[in-house]
Amino acid sequence: MGDTPLQGRKILVVDDQPSIRGILETVLTEAGADVWCASDGATALALLETANPELILLDLAMPGMNGWQVLESLSSTPRTAGIPVVLQTSAEDFPSFQRARKHGVAAFVSKPFRLAEVVETCRRILQGARPLQGRREGGEAMPPIQMRDAEDNLVALGRLLDMDTRGARVELESALEPGRRLTLVTQEGDKVTTRQAEVRWVSPAAGGRYHHGLSFPPG
Repeated sequence: MGDTPLQGRKILVVDDQPSIRGILETVLTEAGADVWCASDGATALALLETANPELILLDLAMPGMNGWQVLESLSSTPRTAGIPVVLQTSAEDFPSFQRARKHGVAAFVSKPFRLAEVVETCRRILQGARPLQGRREGGEAMPPIQMRDAEDNLVALGRLLDMDTRGARVELESALEPGRRLTLVTQEGDKVTTRQAEVRWVSPAAGGRYHHGLSFPPG
């Protein structure tokens, strides 16, 4: 992947905090991207009348026009409806998971940022991944998963939505209790991977299913 995984890619950063805009602009530029920045939703939409970003990093909590209103405007305009959006979120935004999915949002990046994770998320989205929509790079479906207890009993079945070194987001057929510790089992072809995980949050999803945020303990 080299030192410039975003070489030549065009990204718009929308955030009302100058420090966050500066940090994201620096790290994305160092990764090779061409970066535009906007301090609010109205400025972003004005920029999009002439700019053609391949990806938008959008803050939810902004004064004036918030992130949800920006998403509504993007989806209602043919010129911008197809641009993938990565939402910048904090812990209190997790219940918005299903709302974001309905809006077609590609992924979340959580505050405080791990900058390497931001770059990797952008790279994956630009290669076709849509974690919140259940798709990996190249448009492949996310793999099925199992959640098992300490005695290896099956607790729930579902699918993986997104995963990194710190945790995962999964969709399950039943709601699990926050704080519960289980084993996450993923299978791709003949390869089976297990990770110890703790349920951090749960949110209702469509079709009577539930989205869960999992964290992986260190070590």
